[in-house]
Amino acid sequence: MRRYPAQSLLATRLMHTALTFAVLAGSLVAGARARGQAPGPEIFGNPPKTPLELWDAIDYLTRTGQAKQAVPYLNAFMKANPDDAVLLKVRDDFGVGSILRLADDPATSSVVKTLVDRLTEASHRHARDPERIARAIQALLKSPSEQKYAVERLREAGAYAVPALIAALGRPGLTDTERSDLVKGLGRLDGAAVPPLIAALDASDASIVSAAAEALGRIADPRAVPALTYVAAKSQAEPAVRAVERITRTPFAQRPLTPARLLVAEARRYHTRAVDFPSGDVIVWVWDEAGKTPKPREMSRAAAENYFGVKLARAALALNPGDLDAQVALVGLNLEAAASASGGASKVAATDPAFTTALSTGALVLGRVARQANADRKPEVAALAVNALGQVTNRDAITTDRRPHPLVEALAAPDRRVQFAAARALVLLDPAKAFPGSSRVVPTLARFVASGPQPRAVIIDGNLPRGSQFAGFLKTLGYEPMVAATGDQGFRLAARAADVELIFVDPHMVQGAWRLDDVLANLRAEPATAGLPIYVYGGLALELTLADLLKRYPDVKFIVQPTSPERLESMLGGRPSALTDAERAAYAREAAALLARVASRAGGPFTPDLERVEPALTLALQSPETSVAASAALSEVPSADAQRGLADLLLDPSRSNQARVDVAGKLSRSIQRFGPLVSADQEARLLTELAGADDLKLRNALAAIVGALRPKAAQVGKRLIGDAVPHPPAAAESATDAAQ
Repeated sequence: MRRYPAQSLLATRLMHTALTFAVLAGSLVAGARARGQAPGPEIFGNPPKTPLELWDAIDYLTRTGQAKQAVPYLNAFMKANPDDAVLLKVRDDFGVGSILRLADDPATSSVVKTLVDRLTEASHRHARDPERIARAIQALLKSPSEQKYAVERLREAGAYAVPALIAALGRPGLTDTERSDLVKGLGRLDGAAVPPLIAALDASDASIVSAAAEALGRIADPRAVPALTYVAAKSQAEPAVRAVERITRTPFAQRPLTPARLLVAEARRYHTRAVDFPSGDVIVWVWDEAGKTPKPREMSRAAAENYFGVKLARAALALNPGDLDAQVALVGLNLEAAASASGGASKVAATDPAFTTALSTGALVLGRVARQANADRKPEVAALAVNALGQVTNRDAITTDRRPHPLVEALAAPDRRVQFAAARALVLLDPAKAFPGSSRVVPTLARFVASGPQPRAVIIDGNLPRGSQFAGFLKTLGYEPMVAATGDQGFRLAARAADVELIFVDPHMVQGAWRLDDVLANLRAEPATAGLPIYVYGGLALELTLADLLKRYPDVKFIVQPTSPERLESMLGGRPSALTDAERAAYAREAAALLARVASRAGGPFTPDLERVEPALTLALQSPETSVAASAALSEVPSADAQRGLADLLLDPSRSNQARVDVAGKLSRSIQRFGPLVSADQEARLLTELAGADDLKLRNALAAIVGALRPKAAQVGKRLIGDAVPHPPAAAESATDAAQ
């Protein structure tokens, strides 16, 4: 008798069954049509009942273009809630295409994803069944053909075969030959086994580490090189050294990077999201020392990136504790984890272990962390690093460093939170003299005093349709765009408006007298815009044309004209970090208080810049939350607008008497320092307020202001006549009373 492989016999039987079923079903359909009846559930002589019978009917009807007629059977199949065995038999007998074919017709397409997901889960459960894996591992110790079959089954189990194989290596009584066969079996797995094998390199048992290293060398997946490099450098273990050399095809001693350098570079890849991960949560394999096996843990992508980044940075420091780059990487990763766990940098407690550790690293490390975080567009990390740096920096270093201090550089960070943290740190340091960049501090704080709900962006483009399109892209990303046709108009918008975070310039379409060089020079010379990111945009060839000009402005970047908001977002490295109403109010209060602190330091390096931000401070007078602090700052501004703003607030009857008394003190100080600058109308109203004031404290404060205004002699005389007669001396009253 002729013998056929089992698969061929199964296929032959299935084909014979399908042909018989097709002929029978076809005749039934033809009879139904002869009776004028549409094919439906009644076309089968014996209605299918079991899940497999139902799938027989579904498969036939979908293959013959009768998907609508398959719907009742499909509903019945789903209602039957088939178990793994049925789903796997459907896969094996009919093929996955039988399920995917349902997607071709709208009548059945809605269930395809559910079915595929359930089949995938069933397949995984079947492949990962412990008994099935145990049988395959046992087969690894038998004949070559049985070993080959076992490897195929273990590959189906993927990463989940590794823990069982490692456990088998620890069985008592294992011979050297059996151990060798098991290690070879590990090495014959595919890339799915690499993550748990890398985790096994953390084992304390040298034999497990050796087996994992040998297996990784046989699989030759580059992902294992950093972990193997650490093991090889730390213990000089031969299996790890050979594995690295086999994967990289380079002698270990001749690798281009030292082990510590390699580990830091890999840690940075995780920190900057340069490592590919599947979307959603991911499975991370970690070594369980108690169980002597790798175990899977589900975590978010961000948590996985932080886990691997921290692990690699720690490994680099274990090899070279003095490696500054490794220290910077580890501190940045720890701060990022703290911000993520707390819900943002602003919510990280001062006593958080990650922040405390960061403080202890000193100004050199923290300065580099801040710079790197800003370059990587990691605002939460940058803000925390700047906060810590402000607490450990020697204020003299700001004025003596050859290059701009990291706190000064952070004033130009893309994120508003980082800008504020830098400005606050610099004010609290209370430097004795001006330093490069000190003129940016007050304008930065002023932007927060008058902050709006969205950050602004200025577009300088004489082609208004194109400028409007660009504005639309920015609005989609969360900016409030302002378009200017000329360079000087754009400069004024950027210098005077609050919350400007970005400036874009088209070099060909700048109208007016200013050219691109003029625009850039003036924007960089103006303290309010000196630290703002500037982008020149246009066609790709334009970058070469402007190369010499852009060299003179190294912090000005060129981008290709974007064609969509998504493309622009990619070029900018993300969207702006939106501030909640509560955050904006808190920033405004603190910014006003810091400006008041600046004002209280007469002769300090920041005080001269208060006059530049007078419009923002005047606007802050209108808010009860910032009016007191803003008035303190305005009292140091030698301008008529500042003094008149204070007078308007004092004359506002809607304010409480105490608030008006506080402002009166600031106005009195301003008048004393800079002379009377209030308007004639305001002076008249102040006199009227004094005459009608009932509150003694307010009356006294108004009297001090009127006296400081250098009143004319005639006005003084009239006021003296009109005032109430003073009380007689207490002693005289007593004598009169005695006489009576």
